[in-house]
Amino acid sequence: MTGRTLMAALAAAVLLTGCQQPSSEPDARSRGSSEKYARDRDQCQAQVDDYMRSRRRIDDSAAETFRGDTDRAGRDGLATQMSNYGDSRTSEKYMANCLEARGWPQQQKAWWQRIGS
Repeated sequence: MTGRTLMAALAAAVLLTGCQQPSSEPDARSRGSSEKYARDRDQCQAQVDDYMRSRRRIDDSAAETFRGDTDRAGRDGLATQMSNYGDSRTSEKYMANCLEARGWPQQQKAWWQRIGS
């Protein structure tokens, strides 16, 4: 029985190592000119910055409306940290979408790397 279990585990390990395939697409920067990539990245960064600035203004205004006395006393560190984390993830997503729209595909992560993303 242990021989069969060992063989099954070995076969499963071999099959799982075959699942991870290297990316067939080269890095986006190596496919085109670096000047064009830098120019597109700068334009996307400007768009993302404008969007995030207006979004933060709206979010801060709404948060100020519903803020309690303890929050006004400066004890809202967790809420600020959560907002900053959400903003960084949102800006990264918008940046990737903008670059993809300009023809610079982003490297895709494997499904197990996207868990929690």
